[in-house]
Amino acid sequence: MMPMHEITALELGLAIGELRPKVVGSYLKKFYDLGNESFRLSFHNAEGNFVVYCKLGETLNETSFVEESGMATNFAVAVRKRVEDSKVVGFYQQGGDRIAVLEVQGRGRLCRVFIEMFGKGNLIVADDGNMIEIAYKLMSYKDREIKPRVPYVLPKSSAMPIDGMDDRAVEEMLDKVSSSGNRMIAELSRYFNVGPIYLEDIIVGAGLDPKAVLADADKERLKDAILSFIEKIGSPQPTIYIKDGVIEDYSVLALAKYSGLEAQKCESISEMLDTISVSERMSVKDDSVVNNTEEVDAAIAKQRELVLEFEKNSVDYARYGKKIFERMGEINELIMRIREKRRTTAQELQAEFPHLRIIELSLKDKTVTIDVD
Repeated sequence: MMPMHEITALELGLAIGELRPKVVGSYLKKFYDLGNESFRLSFHNAEGNFVVYCKLGETLNETSFVEESGMATNFAVAVRKRVEDSKVVGFYQQGGDRIAVLEVQGRGRLCRVFIEMFGKGNLIVADDGNMIEIAYKLMSYKDREIKPRVPYVLPKSSAMPIDGMDDRAVEEMLDKVSSSGNRMIAELSRYFNVGPIYLEDIIVGAGLDPKAVLADADKERLKDAILSFIEKIGSPQPTIYIKDGVIEDYSVLALAKYSGLEAQKCESISEMLDTISVSERMSVKDDSVVNNTEEVDAAIAKQRELVLEFEKNSVDYARYGKKIFERMGEINELIMRIREKRRTTAQELQAEFPHLRIIELSLKDKTVTIDVD
């Protein structure tokens, strides 16, 4: 399955805003490098464990799909040394751009994780003074460098934060667009950073040609369309578009260009992005995904056998079997955690999985006994 459009600044900002109440105040328990420029961040708060999946340039969303992570990469180990078991004190979008910032406090210091979702994407860990410590990719640009022991410098941007755009700000922006003599959509994207897919919809909706120069006579029409769009952002409508049974694209507001396609509404931004990312991840037939799928299928089949056996013996046993089904996600994560950290103790696992009462752990016999009641 081919990826959809690159995640826009608008979509990233909405995704972060949705996740922030749950992420801030939680503890970052584990960081996984899944390969293929994707990562998994496991958090714990008063309500239990939850997982956020990130693929550079494409998505940042909560997920219940947990694939095999394999051996920890050097990058994952380096990140863990700096952020593992730290409390999240901040999670925000940087300047309305495609940059997510995760601030964690632990080991007597504050670290910032910058997740760049533009271009080729990157993940950078810096100290509280924004001095880079490690980076997923070492990069060199005309006006900044991404490498250890140099300050993290934000990319230059002329875009204004959307929440600060009123009538006057939009008028001033359109004055710049019309006086530039450049194509409307190209020039507008410099100041109104919502993504080409939404800019095109706004311009076409105003009855204008995105490739034309903005005439003074058309500025009022375009201003009204932009202000209407900004107002709608307060009530997003996450939607997945399907053509011939295959996901075609998605959006956080209705797009006229997809009006003829089947539209699947989602309850949240995370649900929409997770549906897209899981579809893509499940379509990748590499060994790790196949093996993990086979393991999970085997585990579920085994649980089904147990449930049937329990049902023959008593109603209570059937209830226990049902509870096992309900906790399969946590149980599978526990199993993967034990495989990854072979010298762990029952006490360490109990602290990491407080909702699973761990009765006994035998690394020699490769067994763990838990109580899910």
